[in-house]
Parts: sequence; structure tokens; C-alpha cells
Amino acid sequence: MFSSSRKLSAYTALAGLIIIALIVLFYQSFDLPIAKAAHILKGTFAVTIGTFISDLASQHIIQTISFITLIAGSIDTMLYGFSTRSKALLLIALSTITAMLIGDELKWFFGRFRPPVYFKNGSYGFTWFSDRYLQNSFPSGHSLRAFSVATSIALLLPRKKYIPLLIAALIAISRVIVGKHYPADIIFGSFIGATCAVWSYYFIFQRNSKNE
Repeated sequence: MFSSSRKLSAYTALAGLIIIALIVLFYQSFDLPIAKAAHILKGTFAVTIGTFISDLASQHIIQTISFITLIAGSIDTMLYGFSTRSKALLLIALSTITAMLIGDELKWFFGRFRPPVYFKNGSYGFTWFSDRYLQNSFPSGHSLRAFSVATSIALLLPRKKYIPLLIAALIAISRVIVGKHYPADIIFGSFIGATCAVWSYYFIFQRNSKNE
């Protein structure tokens, strides 16, 4: 997919600049209007469905997937060597674990207020260096977890790539519908998850294949 780490770095940097521009645009112009529209849905069936979809990428579920794929991939490698099967398992483990670690640190660093805080006392923006739930909205953890798994599967099954990516997109959007995140949060989270998966794929599949 990518012939060298230099090209992948260039694509990542370009995508990063686009994502930053989108985040700034949404933060300044669209986050609050969309959050207000989602707030109107509170208590409706749309929020019930959104909550169900969100739960597909809960921290418990993705951590369980990460643990199982890591153990299974490691055992498979020890027994049968570094096969395509073991690489696929380790890809999912590496991409999800990396995305979650990065996401947790960025949440703490930015300390962005979640939408409920705005509707309670009008607070909007960043507080920086906070581990409180209501002040760690950026990036969206559900979005990065969903896209780390979905992008990994899409890379492994390119002919069916739109299915996992669509599910991940629905999970990300559901976080706004249920009032837990602003659009900029899910944009950033999705980017982190997808980027971690792409780089994990490069190191596990392409970089190793070049050294064999």
C-alpha cells in the first residue's frame, strides 16, 4: 500500500493538516450549533439507538478485543511462525492499544469540556491537563477505538472495507447524537484510530516483508 515510511509520513502529515483545519472550522463555527441540535433529541428514540450503537465501541469491548487478539496472535506466532493469520491478529491488537494510549494522553492534555457542561453552566473550550470525565472530550475515545478496529479490518479485507468503516462512522456520529461529544472530537478521534491502524499495518505487514 505504501512503498516507504517516508511516503506514509508525508500522507499522514498532509491528512493531519486537513484534520487540523477541519477541527478549527468545527470548533469555531459548527460544534455548538450541532451540539444544540443534538441536545433537543434528549430522551428520544434517536438517543436510545445512538446509545446502543455507541456501546459497540465501549472501552470494555475494545480492550477485550485487544487482549484476545494480542494473546492469540502471540501464541500463533510462537507455534506457527509469523504468518498472515498471526499478523492480522497482532495488527488489530497493536492498532487498538496504540490508539487508546494516545487518546488517553491527549484527553488529559486538552481537557475539553463535554457538551453537558455547556448546557449546565455555559462552559465551552479547553481547560488543559484534566482527568475528569466531563473535561476530557477531545478526542472521542469511542471514535478512535471504532476506527482503529474498522481500519484494521478494512486493510485486511479491502473488498469489504466499506462495511467496517461505515459501522465506525455510525459509532462516531452516535457520540454526538447522545450528547457526549462535539463533532470536532469525533473528527480527531477518527483520525487517530485510522492513523494508528495504517501505521500498524505498515510495520507489521509491509516493513517486515521488505526485510525478509
